[in-house]
Amino acid sequence: MKKRYNSIDFLRGFTIINMIIYHLIFDLENIYGFSFPYNFFYYQQYICMSFIFISGLSLNFSRLDFKKIFVLGLSSLAITLGSYFFMRAYAIYFGIIHFFFFVNIIFYIFKNPLKKLNPYFAFFLFLALFLFFRTIYGGSLAFGLINLPAYLYEYNLFFLGLPAKTFTSGDYFPLIPWIFLFLSGFYFFSFVKVQKKEASHNIINIMGRHSLLIYLLHQEVLLLILKILLR
Repeated sequence: MKKRYNSIDFLRGFTIINMIIYHLIFDLENIYGFSFPYNFFYYQQYICMSFIFISGLSLNFSRLDFKKIFVLGLSSLAITLGSYFFMRAYAIYFGIIHFFFFVNIIFYIFKNPLKKLNPYFAFFLFLALFLFFRTIYGGSLAFGLINLPAYLYEYNLFFLGLPAKTFTSGDYFPLIPWIFLFLSGFYFFSFVKVQKKEASHNIINIMGRHSLLIYLLHQEVLLLILKILLR
């Protein structure tokens, strides 16, 4: 039996479960007209931040190769085309899988100099950069303390966090600021003491080991179930 970091598989699986719950709520509200007396923005932010942070952390022990990058690229294209033709109002042009595709390419190119950085210093540096640039695609830095000039957004560099006013995406995770959170996750591995053990058969761990496949299929499954139950 292949050995795994079971605690990290569990965290990834737990995040996937919360993502499914959030998308169920999203579908009920935006497709079927349900109304919930809560703002789920922070819940959504917790999920995406956890997913990106854990993915960066996982680079310490997962193999980064062209096959993985190719699968992410193909998945990104499928998500864009599928969302455009079947849910055009929520078409995804640069979502979280697109982000993972490009950030893995960047990491692959710069992995040698990145691995030479002191991990403790780098963790806090990239975490600080993430917080500083967190609001860039809203037109500001440092949580609104610094306003960016409007002309930076005229070129629609949405992949860098500089979208034009006309740009929309049902799921949006530009390289800036999310690459900094991803890298802080990579360096956080130096803070944790985890060991490989025999792979757990816990359902949450199993989901964590197949997170990409679940991400790609869960929305279609949810919509099919809702269509059956609420028709």
